Amino acid sequence: MAAMSDTLETSFLDHVTGNAAYSAPPAVYLGLTTSSGGFADGDTGTEIVGNGYQRQAITFGASSTSSIASNVAVTFPRSTAGQGTVYGWGLFSAQSAGDLLYHGMFSSSRAVLVDESFYVASGAISLTPSGAMQGYVFQNWSNLTLRNVAWAQPTALYFALDRSASPSSTFDEPIWHDHATGTISGSTQTAAAINERQVAGLINGAAETYGGYQRSKIAFGEASAGTAAMAHSVTRDDGLFDNTAARSIAWDSANSRRVNSGATTFRTWVDRVEFPIPQSSYLVVGAETSGSGGVPYTTVFSNSVDSGGSVITTALPASERIFGTIKNWGIFDAENDGNCLFRGAFTSAISATEWYDVVRIPASDIALVAA
Repeated sequence: MAAMSDTLETSFLDHVTGNAAYSAPPAVYLGLTTSSGGFADGDTGTEIVGNGYQRQAITFGASSTSSIASNVAVTFPRSTAGQGTVYGWGLFSAQSAGDLLYHGMFSSSRAVLVDESFYVASGAISLTPSGAMQGYVFQNWSNLTLRNVAWAQPTALYFALDRSASPSSTFDEPIWHDHATGTISGSTQTAAAINERQVAGLINGAAETYGGYQRSKIAFGEASAGTAAMAHSVTRDDGLFDNTAARSIAWDSANSRRVNSGATTFRTWVDRVEFPIPQSSYLVVGAETSGSGGVPYTTVFSNSVDSGGSVITTALPASERIFGTIKNWGIFDAENDGNCLFRGAFTSAISATEWYDVVRIPASDIALVAA
């Protein structure tokens, strides 16, 4: 199993959180250690010295989301005297000195005697993702560090809630109103679908852009000791709407919508990430109408909902009410969709199935760890 060094972990976290861009070395070199535990994160471990030894350049094939491997065989110079027993390897940023980047152990140890060459087969040095790091991040980070393929820093990070069974399952985020398109997913007239429309705050199309659940913008401080602590988060208080015009709930018959339904207040927290659950339902517009005259749904419901002038009496499970039961978290590089960078599980599930509530995660639970 391979791991990043302490130095590279700090560079990784600073790069992915937007604090400091990483500059990759133009070439990467393979080194050998005679320490039985291999090189360590802090660049300890005894590297072979003298007797003809020298680190050798190594190259890697393009990374996938699950692995990257060396694509060339490496043969070290013949030893002029015994070099000891080799247990592990390290990837360095220079042929001498430089920084340890990654390290790992060979499947078996081997003594290097006089007049012998240590051989490493193509593909023998490989890396896979670890910890909360997701495949997208692993692919881009390993290509950057080992192949010098550019990867721009994310411009902003967003914390998201996940209702799926585990961080390895498909991400199941509470439905949100996509402010880029003015739409939300789903179109069926079921109790669960109407619940998600009301919670998502779909109103007046793209002109009024926010409502209900939204990812929380999050920032991290500079990394230290392989960890980056949350610096602050930003919440759209009360999940209302980002409107520039004066509030008016008068019906706009020409456009089949309310004129203007509210405004968002932005709040910054340094001790938590917060997701307010709406204090009432939101107006659903367009073709989603109740009864005659194009009047939007306004019914607040838990076990039933007004749908097209009739009542759906089928009980709505608690897991489908409001935001649902939150089990995991994710960090993305965009407010809507985007790439998932990190995923993890909460110690215990959070029930977010009631109105007038808040999902609140302490900052201490959100620190990013490199591995």
